[in-house]
Amino acid sequence: MKNCSVFILMIFFASHVVAQNFMAGGRQHLPPKSTRVDGIDSAVKSLDGEWEINLTPSATSISDKTASANWNKIMVPGEAMMQGFKIKHDTAFVYRKKINITENTKGKRHVVRFNGVFNHAKVYFNGNLVREHFGGFTAWDADITKFIKPGQDNWLHVEVTDRADDISYASGYAHHTIGGITRKVDYVILPESPVQYLYAKSLLTNNYTDGTLSIQMELPQSKDLTARYELMDPSGKKVWAKPRSLKAIGNFWKDSIAVPKVSSWTAESPFLYKMILSVIKNGKIQQTIEQLVGFRSIEINKDNEMLVNGKTVKLRGACRHDMHPTLGRSTNRAQDSVDAVLTKESNMNFIRTSHYPPTEDFLEFCDRYGIYVQEETAVCFVLDWRVVPYNKFETQSDSAYTDRYLGQLSEMIDRDRNHASIVMWSIGNESNWGTNFQKSYEFVKSVDKSRPVSWSFPATALDQGKRNFDILVSHYPAYNGKYSDLGKYEKNMKGEMPIIGDEWVHVNCYNTDLSTYDPNVRDFWGVSMDSTWTYRFDVKGYLGGAIWGMIDETFTMKDGMTGYGPWGIVDVWRRKKTEFWNTKKAYSPIRVLVGDVKKATGSIILPLHNRYDHTNLKSIKATALINGKEVAIVMPDVAPHAKGQMIVPISTSTSSVKIQFKEKTGALIDEELISMEGEHKAPAIVSTGVWTVADESGQFTLKSGDFTFKINKKTGAIDQGSVKDVAVIVGNPLLVVNRPKDAGVLKNTDAILSGDYRIANFSFDQLNKEVFVICSKGEVDKYPVEMVTSLYPNGQIKISYSADSIPAYTWDIGVGVPVASDLDKISWDRKGYWTTYPEEHMSALKGTAKKVYNSTESFGIKPNFEVSHSMSDYFLTKKDPAVLYKAEMSASGIYRAKKENIYSYTVLVDGGALNVISDGKQAAKMNVNKDGGQQLLVSDKWDYWTISWGNYQGTRNKTKKYSGTVFLQLK
Repeated sequence: MKNCSVFILMIFFASHVVAQNFMAGGRQHLPPKSTRVDGIDSAVKSLDGEWEINLTPSATSISDKTASANWNKIMVPGEAMMQGFKIKHDTAFVYRKKINITENTKGKRHVVRFNGVFNHAKVYFNGNLVREHFGGFTAWDADITKFIKPGQDNWLHVEVTDRADDISYASGYAHHTIGGITRKVDYVILPESPVQYLYAKSLLTNNYTDGTLSIQMELPQSKDLTARYELMDPSGKKVWAKPRSLKAIGNFWKDSIAVPKVSSWTAESPFLYKMILSVIKNGKIQQTIEQLVGFRSIEINKDNEMLVNGKTVKLRGACRHDMHPTLGRSTNRAQDSVDAVLTKESNMNFIRTSHYPPTEDFLEFCDRYGIYVQEETAVCFVLDWRVVPYNKFETQSDSAYTDRYLGQLSEMIDRDRNHASIVMWSIGNESNWGTNFQKSYEFVKSVDKSRPVSWSFPATALDQGKRNFDILVSHYPAYNGKYSDLGKYEKNMKGEMPIIGDEWVHVNCYNTDLSTYDPNVRDFWGVSMDSTWTYRFDVKGYLGGAIWGMIDETFTMKDGMTGYGPWGIVDVWRRKKTEFWNTKKAYSPIRVLVGDVKKATGSIILPLHNRYDHTNLKSIKATALINGKEVAIVMPDVAPHAKGQMIVPISTSTSSVKIQFKEKTGALIDEELISMEGEHKAPAIVSTGVWTVADESGQFTLKSGDFTFKINKKTGAIDQGSVKDVAVIVGNPLLVVNRPKDAGVLKNTDAILSGDYRIANFSFDQLNKEVFVICSKGEVDKYPVEMVTSLYPNGQIKISYSADSIPAYTWDIGVGVPVASDLDKISWDRKGYWTTYPEEHMSALKGTAKKVYNSTESFGIKPNFEVSHSMSDYFLTKKDPAVLYKAEMSASGIYRAKKENIYSYTVLVDGGALNVISDGKQAAKMNVNKDGGQQLLVSDKWDYWTISWGNYQGTRNKTKKYSGTVFLQLK
């Protein structure tokens, strides 16, 4: 009876292995690439580069080899539209390329591997139909073996159609048809009967100290065929002495082995082994496959936390699109590697592959560098948001589309399941629940139970009593956790399942009027970034989130620009924008609690929060710059997610200490500047000298040393303030109340900027010739205003104001001073949200900026200057995607951007300057008109209404009355 039980169990296991179907919708496995095939010098050859395209194909075009005017050169990979080819929805166009196939490849299997063709393709080889494929973001093979002509010219033709019924909606949200061969193409040679799939499951056991490697493979069985594998560490050392053999049950092979004392994989220590599998026939190696393997385990615990290798992990990341600056929704290996490096540099440990699978190259880099990945299948916006011509396809419950949903999903998992970096699958973005999404979830759980599944919008399923996900997805939750699109399914940032905000802290993009008015909106965004992360870090069950987005979505087409806009922390050229530093600081795994720093005798004590998931702070390298000398600092023993403190020695002469935390490679993790100086005092008038006042026809002229003021006796307005006869102030100071037309919008709204100061009555007063005072009353727009301007002989100016009827939502309330158009530089000293910024950052603590930089920008060519120095913009004021419109800015972004919390702010030209003196509670910026006119704006209150999307925007004005005082100094 015992033997019978064993027999029954073996039959069950065998039938279970055979019955397991990892593919769906009629799709085929993607055989793993070989590093070596017997008799072949190179098993993989790139077909990237120059192809030809025909936009008006005929019935014979799929076999056409002739040179004709209908064929034009095109680069592959890359969008057709981005290269000037006007493709249309649901209209086929054809690519072709000549391929050389040599004699020694007889007896092998020949395939063309397409890593992405958007979105429907038919492949022809030497005039023969090979296959067709739906879906633009998964890899698939066209088996050309029976059609090849060795030693002759072979012609590959690909008919591509950008179909409007594609379930990805990718052309819809790209705002143009992205059809074409958008990812790399390879000519792959395989053995006649190659490995069909190779799945490696590498998990941890025995309290995460040991590993288990389980191999599952499909390989057609034949006589004298064996398969064996070995494992090597990064140094090339073999993990076991002899290769292990796989056991075959029909065409299905398997093996499992314990790996004691394994080095595990995490985003903080991405340790990878190399698995080498060999297929041997009659003692000769037929095929060799090499793959990277990382041992790690993923679990969801009772507190809804995600555990990687038994430790709670917090996902701090961004949403990433494929985005090539000149080829559009396309990428290449070099670009993928740059994006992975930027991810790590910005202190992110997580990427959501919105809204489709990435390239295999990108996933390899995530494995190597240590980046957790939420990989998403290409289904998006299956709801009533879609626009023409896509709005007639609500496919979520349409059985005619089930094979497409499941087919491309199975292709994604089949290719990518061995990657250690992938920690969850996503089965779609921002769609209404339907049976196809339910079937997608069930399919994933049938083929891979080792990873959780996410999907948005989950509330549309829960409202119907359905569940097709393991993780609740929230999009654009309030920075402080007070509301969420999950509604009743989330309370106090908790739910019955884990929650991930896999779109949060939307980078400022749509509100073009605000972006044009004040580029500093990009730095102000950092408050939202920091707050959103900080509010949720200690919340059990809130896994983390992903910034929307990582890379700007601006397509520089041949005749215009389109796309959603500049919503990235880097631009399409991968230049770091203002938001990059904010991301690096907010996501820093080492948080110095700057507000709680204590000074002791001979040292300062810095409280620390270790926001790493697996790293103890004692392993981090730290240095301190003290009195110009860099010294090493011993880091304390602080466990992941715990708090502690570090002690830094100082002397009585130490005015500041700059702390830097670095990786073992020397890469900067974070830095803080700790000042020993006290708070800046509020500015005060120190009057010296006396005015000489000339009462001239129509005006008073005030003179004292180098300073001269001219005051209009009829209007009560200052006409001019000068230094050594250099005009600096060229008009009367006035109340400024700048605001959005509609503070509650998610997109753009008009900027309503203050008008002139209409003075109703005024008076002059001169006190002992030491101060000249102008008192006035009137209106700016609809706001009643009272102003008192005091002019002092040493060039100091004090302006006090009060106003009424102030609206609830404003961008700026303060004083605007018209200044001469030839003032062309600014300098500043301020208190920052962060204690350090890069030198050229728009919001550096101390800095200088020029009104005009030599930053000529040519459309479609990488700029060679800082983003903040730009003098033009192709997106902010774009009129029509079909019209190339370059918006010339009147001054550089860094010059126009508000500097918050200033101690000093100066606008100057050779021979004259105007300085704002403050205590860190005001802001200043330059407003520059198209005609060159300039206004120095000093704000007592500033907010950024309309950045919306859950972001912190400022505070509502609680009363209609507002008053303030501004101190200026002519220099």
